Amino acid sequence: MMIGKGIIKDLRARSGHYLSDWTGEASKGKQALTRIAAASVYIFFASAVPAIAFGQQLKKYTKDEMGIVHTLAATGITGCMQAVLGGQPLLIVGVAEPIVIIYHFLYEYAKDNSIPFVPWSGWVCVWASITLFILALGNAANFIEKFTRFSGEIFGLIIAVLFLQQSIKGLVDEFDYDKVSGSWATLNGVFGLLLAFVYIYLSTMMSGARKWRIGNSAIRAILADYGSAIMIVVVSALSFCLKGNGDVPQRMKVLAPTKSSWLKHGIYVADDMADIATGDILAAIIPGIVIAVLFYFDHSVSSMLAQQHEFKVKKPSAYHYDLLLISAMTMICGMLGLPPVNGVLPQAPLHTRSLCSKLKKEKKGKDAESGEVTSESDEGSLVCHETRISNLVQSCMCLLCMLIGYEFLNNVPTSIIWAFFTFMSLESLPGNQLFDRVQIVISDKKRRKQFLNTHHALYLESVRFSKIVQFTAIQVILLLGIWAITVWTGLIGISFPLWIMALVPFRLYVLPKYFTESELNDLDSSEVEELPAGIHNPALAGKTNGKESFLADDSDSDSAQSVLDDGTESYRTMGFKKTLTEEEIKKRFSQAQGNTL
Repeated sequence: MMIGKGIIKDLRARSGHYLSDWTGEASKGKQALTRIAAASVYIFFASAVPAIAFGQQLKKYTKDEMGIVHTLAATGITGCMQAVLGGQPLLIVGVAEPIVIIYHFLYEYAKDNSIPFVPWSGWVCVWASITLFILALGNAANFIEKFTRFSGEIFGLIIAVLFLQQSIKGLVDEFDYDKVSGSWATLNGVFGLLLAFVYIYLSTMMSGARKWRIGNSAIRAILADYGSAIMIVVVSALSFCLKGNGDVPQRMKVLAPTKSSWLKHGIYVADDMADIATGDILAAIIPGIVIAVLFYFDHSVSSMLAQQHEFKVKKPSAYHYDLLLISAMTMICGMLGLPPVNGVLPQAPLHTRSLCSKLKKEKKGKDAESGEVTSESDEGSLVCHETRISNLVQSCMCLLCMLIGYEFLNNVPTSIIWAFFTFMSLESLPGNQLFDRVQIVISDKKRRKQFLNTHHALYLESVRFSKIVQFTAIQVILLLGIWAITVWTGLIGISFPLWIMALVPFRLYVLPKYFTESELNDLDSSEVEELPAGIHNPALAGKTNGKESFLADDSDSDSAQSVLDDGTESYRTMGFKKTLTEEEIKKRFSQAQGNTL
């Protein structure tokens, strides 16, 4: 295969669309401009808030050698590069949780071996960049079609678990606040837990605002899209209600960019890298390869999800060229003393989704673009405003946030940042089939029918229940194994991206020995196939799915208390529920019609 063939192909395919990426959608009128503006603001919050959270985490891990200024600068600079030079402008890049974890390992190694951390991490990025460059020239992106839901679901849940773990660690550390002691330290921890609970509860409630009955659709959409960011402001304001000690609760400490460690010496990392010993430079090869493998997997998956079929993206992809560009970004970040970036989830697909509008038929038969898609029924009439403008605007806003946002950030309690990690963990669970299958496997057999009473995945009726259990158990065991390696093996934990990448050949060559092709197609399909509510498999309708009982037999009755719980409307009024038969429904409505007449 010709070296660089994929890159050349991508450049030829995308070059003809470059001008239209800037002017095409903007020239379509007010509706398109409104959608682009809304997407720019939306994805800014979706990018900036995690960047701030990861910056606070990085600050803690590296003892202030890197922090919020670094993550916002990296997100903003590389975001502008992706918007202007990227092959797929819909792709959002930024600092992600895995790179924060890797940098924690790098810092510990550098400290233990008396190596200057930031210059040495620059060499790690150089080796990662070289590896990514080789992968791009070698057309490695041709193999991303081998990435299936099997590995993606495990990776997603590992990140969710690590989010939750970091949240718990951060909230526990609130009780060890070094500025106060005694009862004030305890109060700081307890008040931090209270603020965290309030933030998680309100943000989770806001994220479901689209399903509310109160308010109009525009207000509900704003609350759903920006609720987590709004709640940071609201709960931060509530934190000032506690009087008596100005240091409680603990708040973020973000220096002005002019006083930050990055502008003081970070931007001169290229000079400091020359002072690193040859042996230490060679030692940076291993973590560099680890980062390259992580980016190859994570960046490719993010790009795939940003242009998945249901978004109706029409312009061609550029996997090979974007892999080459991420190589350049990694080199630049390392030599500027910034953490490297890659395509991020869920921001990448959220960006594309926010640029989608639904088409409404006018009386004359023409199409008019209006409103963001909010339901599955609109999917067939989608149009995606593929543009570079929204990505560029949100990246510039991240840089602006770095320059002037520090005054606001210094008023935000650190407990809210740790609570945001829990919120991100919870938000990553819906749509993850591994999480769904775990719930099904551990559910009471008498309650499993509830999963079939709504739209449900095809595998629930097409795959034997014992095979569903086996497939889920394998994923859970692998998930726990990789998580254990990451958390409990010291510096060996830096290898976790290699184990995640190893899931791909495991899926391709090991699982087919234990599952049929049909079972794997249904359990691990790239596109989730769903069935409408109800039971469609005759075998399942007879209470058996193959040889195993998926649903309870008629003899497996619920307890009397469960029956009463389902049929009782309220224990205060003792009202009972009754489902009317078709004959009773017709009788009631005929009576009502007679009364009306």
